[in-house]
Amino acid sequence: MKNLAVSIIIPNYNGADVIRSSLAAVYEAACAYPGDCEIIVVDDASQDNSLQLISEHFPQIKVVTHTRNKGFAEAVHSGIRVSLHPILILLNTDVFPDRDFMVPLIRQFQRQDTFGVSPLITDRSGRPGRVSWNRGKIIRGEIRKANWELDKAISLAHRGADLKSLYAQGGAAAFRKEMFLKLDGFLPIYKPFYYEDCDLGIRGWQQGWKTYFEPASTVVHDHRQGTISRFFTAKKIKITKKRNRFFYLWLHLSPATLIFSHLPWILLRLLWRLVRLDVAFILGFFSALPAFGKVMKLRKQYGPSVTGKSLEDVLSEIGT
Repeated sequence: MKNLAVSIIIPNYNGADVIRSSLAAVYEAACAYPGDCEIIVVDDASQDNSLQLISEHFPQIKVVTHTRNKGFAEAVHSGIRVSLHPILILLNTDVFPDRDFMVPLIRQFQRQDTFGVSPLITDRSGRPGRVSWNRGKIIRGEIRKANWELDKAISLAHRGADLKSLYAQGGAAAFRKEMFLKLDGFLPIYKPFYYEDCDLGIRGWQQGWKTYFEPASTVVHDHRQGTISRFFTAKKIKITKKRNRFFYLWLHLSPATLIFSHLPWILLRLLWRLVRLDVAFILGFFSALPAFGKVMKLRKQYGPSVTGKSLEDVLSEIGT
């Protein structure tokens, strides 16, 4: 197998408490990889000593700096603009890759239609994250993720099965750069965070490009040290996640499901959430509602009527 050249891109915002140890793991993995590999840190206007730490301990790493904070998606795009290689690996600062995680991940790009690949993402105790392998189905106008067992996934992979996945989680994923750029990358409507990677994955599938789960590649995601949880309140995170989930569904559900299932069920869910005092869901919906027209315009550019594939079609293609 030809060892494709790789650019590792790591967005950073005030990550001094964790970046030295995470970069050490990333650098070890890059050195172990038998192909060309560069590491790019995009500092998103940090106010701590992140840049000093990188300069002192990792002078060989390329650094891009923002003079003002622009968020995750823009940091990724800035890194891509200066990247040299055809395969991108995106890693959060709180992700610690296994030394040999790159070879099985990059091996999936032997297929010319591979767009993205997700490694096995675990927590600090080794427990697999469900987000490593994304499948599901539409129920009452909502997407419901399918549960899976790691032993079964590994067994399927050993038997040569394709572990198709709806998307590769943006905090630890590999992408083919040419395809990423053709899709216009992460859409700004999802700022400041969440669901931009879900959206990107389905837009890849709509183009006929595949995303896979590769359980032989392992990284540890230490959520306790993540940028979002450190700098945003739990309430803000929940509301943003709910809002962006609405954007995602409004953009990619088929017209029939959107009109006759999703929208009617929203009314019932709002009533039920009101009874349960689920403030995040209610505020998420009402923060999404003013942008409904904007999402409808995006449907004309990226939606099912343009690509011929809805979210339901893609989920059917992936299987459960």
